[in-house]
This record gives sequence, structure tokens and C-alpha cells, in this order.
Amino acid sequence: MKDINYSEVNGYLFPNLKGREEVKVNSYFAQMKLKYLKTNEQGHLFSLMAKNELSTYLEQVEKEANEMYERLVEEFKVKWNVTEKLKERDQMEWVQQMNNIDNVVKEIILKELICN
Repeated sequence: MKDINYSEVNGYLFPNLKGREEVKVNSYFAQMKLKYLKTNEQGHLFSLMAKNELSTYLEQVEKEANEMYERLVEEFKVKWNVTEKLKERDQMEWVQQMNNIDNVVKEIILKELICN
């Protein structure tokens, strides 16, 4: 068990808490997870902040989300037959299909990782 150090102020003992960590949220999925925590899970957010683990948690979520994104994009490209041949033949169709895949994959990640 961790030892807690206290400071006395005017006869009262206060625990010496760590300073607040600097939270760096530069990525889409980490921003979405932080937004979800702020609006839906304030207790979990406060717990992570109190332990100075919020940045680590958001980095892990971002890593998992990016891995899932890459895997799902490749799966949908195969499933929907979005190939380099399509890109050569009809570039606008290829762009539309890739945008559709991007939107579907982001929706899946938001549902399964971010809002969970």
C-alpha cells in the first residue's frame, strides 16, 4: 500500500497530491473519447485525472482505435471491391467509396470503443 504524505495547515492535515498532468489530445479518436467521458462518465474521468492516468488512457484508446481503423478499412475495401483498378477506371467513384468506408469505420469505432 502506498504511503500518503500530509502537510499541516492551520492545524489540519491535507494529503500531498500530485500536480495535474498535462493532457495532450491531438488525435480524432482521443478527442472523441475525452468528449464522451466529459459528458457521460464524469466519475471515470475524475478517477483518471486524480491518478494522473488520463493521458495514458487516451493514448491507449487512440492506439486501439487506429489499429481497428486500419484493419476495418482493409476489410471493407475487399468486401466492397474498392481496388486500384476502380481507382484507375473511375477515380470519383473510388473517392466516394473510400469516403463511405471512412464514415462506416469511424461509426463502428465510435460505437464499440469510444462510447463504451
